Amino acid sequence: MYPYYPYPARILAGIISAIAILSLAAQSIGNIERDGSLIEGWSAMLRFFTIWGNLASAVAFAWIAWRGRIEPRIPFALAAALVIIAAVYHLLLASMHHPEGLDWWTNIAHHTLVPAGGILWWLLFSKDQLAGWRSLPIVMLVPLIYCAFALINGAVTGFYPYFFLDRSTLGLSAVLVNMAGLAILFMAVAAALLALRKIIRVRA
Repeated sequence: MYPYYPYPARILAGIISAIAILSLAAQSIGNIERDGSLIEGWSAMLRFFTIWGNLASAVAFAWIAWRGRIEPRIPFALAAALVIIAAVYHLLLASMHHPEGLDWWTNIAHHTLVPAGGILWWLLFSKDQLAGWRSLPIVMLVPLIYCAFALINGAVTGFYPYFFLDRSTLGLSAVLVNMAGLAILFMAVAAALLALRKIIRVRA
């Protein structure tokens, strides 16, 4: 049985989950107004990895807040995914994206507040002996599962959310190479998180 996280960890986890849930609910409302139904709205949302990351954050951190414990590799893999979500948006997409109104709030929550909160939580409260270097291969499962979903969805709908997964343009071989590269990138980010956690705790 995994040890309980302290009360501050559970409080922060609850805040992160609440932000994720509220932003996803707000996004759902906006999509219903645009697409006409909740099913169509969520079908559109789930095409994007950002939504997967925020949905996982809502569930995982709600579980921590409620139960006080969780399989430690889950928040580890989630933290790596949240780094990717925030970095890709702020480094590559933010300058071209200018949301307004409700979209402004959901954008901030999805790409900044939830990722920052999830990464901070992991750095502060994760257990070194329970989520360390031996857990790195687990992190690769996150992008690979998502990519498999994106390829299946793309084959059915013809829509590929990211250019590096566009099988119709690149071909399957190139997409598989890109998936392997993405898995390696996630492992590199996870390794950087482990190193950063060690530096923080040595200096604390």
